[in-house]
Amino acid sequence: MPLVTIVMRTYERPVLLARAVASVCGQTFSNWELIIVNNGGTPEPIDHIVRLAKTSHPTAGITVLHLAERVGMEEASNNGLAQSSSEFFAIHDDDDSWKPKFLEVAVQHMEKNPHASAIVTGVVRVHETFINSRVWPVRNEKFYLTQERLTFEGMIGNNTFPPIAALFRRSLLQDAGMFDASLPVLGDWEFNLRALENGPFVFVPERLANYHTRTTDSDVAAGNSITVGQTLHQQVKTQLQQRWDSKPGRNGVSKGECSRRAAAELDAKDARRTEAERAAQTSGGMTAKVARVLRTAKRPRAAGRAVVRRVRAQVGR
Repeated sequence: MPLVTIVMRTYERPVLLARAVASVCGQTFSNWELIIVNNGGTPEPIDHIVRLAKTSHPTAGITVLHLAERVGMEEASNNGLAQSSSEFFAIHDDDDSWKPKFLEVAVQHMEKNPHASAIVTGVVRVHETFINSRVWPVRNEKFYLTQERLTFEGMIGNNTFPPIAALFRRSLLQDAGMFDASLPVLGDWEFNLRALENGPFVFVPERLANYHTRTTDSDVAAGNSITVGQTLHQQVKTQLQQRWDSKPGRNGVSKGECSRRAAAELDAKDARRTEAERAAQTSGGMTAKVARVLRTAKRPRAAGRAVVRRVRAQVGR
């Protein structure tokens, strides 16, 4: 029996799916199985991708679960997990990817921390553009994540990490329950908070997970839920907070009110951090300009010759 089950939900995104499957097949840790849940989409492209993957990786344990009709993301995850019995599991979205050592490092830390519910690694956010079945990176960004953001206080306000960063202990599915199939989005956030009640989430700072998001000029069908469905996310978040108003939180405050207060505090912290980063970038840019001016002042003749060369190049001499 494989030690790790990877559930990959997909719907009509074969180009992104192929990249995701390749990221799994490229893992240095090999004791895994991949269950692709085709969420009501066309079977042929997915079957073709799997055949190609098995050709280049003959020992890869890849199966496809074709759903006749499209269901919610969390129900799709539950369907995939129901087909497995491994000790650990991961939810690998079809548009994300792992660095080759993700599973190796995550499993090592899971075994070192027997009471942990999950291992969460550092994340790189990859901004990319997808148009007419072509995808290309635009820029990378260090996704802000700390151990503090994996505690109840850190997670109750916002969904602080993407699913691609986590490896879970399978016993959670019995102790905390399956994913909430009634939620169209934020099912991972709701599950994480329940899972946290059964054991801590351990943070590994090494950035081994790639969280891919599409730019605004990308094809709409290629977008990920948080960038193309922000209104829905806010609606579901409000619904969850209202649901949690009847549940205990911390210090005599309901779970719902804890979430609202923490969300406001996290938004304020993020705004301050963003402003500080912008100020640092501006300061760095000014420092570079001052350095260039000082170099020119120290070598006026060289600077003058450089100006002459640029003028001659522009007039074609």
